[in-house]
Amino acid sequence: MANGGTECDLACQTKIIINGDNAANLISTACEAIQHFTSNGGKLKHGAEVIAKANELEDLAVKFQKFVLREAVGYSGEVGKMLQ
Repeated sequence: MANGGTECDLACQTKIIINGDNAANLISTACEAIQHFTSNGGKLKHGAEVIAKANELEDLAVKFQKFVLREAVGYSGEVGKMLQ
């Protein structure tokens, strides 16, 4: 199954890994760039908007993790506050 359906074949699993890795690396690189920029005297513009976008990313990441645990994996045990 490449899209839709109930099970995820090897191609589907590979796509999930690639997408997750791409997203994680893009976010990590952006955060490293911000740290480098500000550590070297740069003044970040639009700080409130950066925070808002970072909050959106965090919310989506938690939503994704909750979906993976509850729906894709079927985990029904205890979780931390963010995943409740």
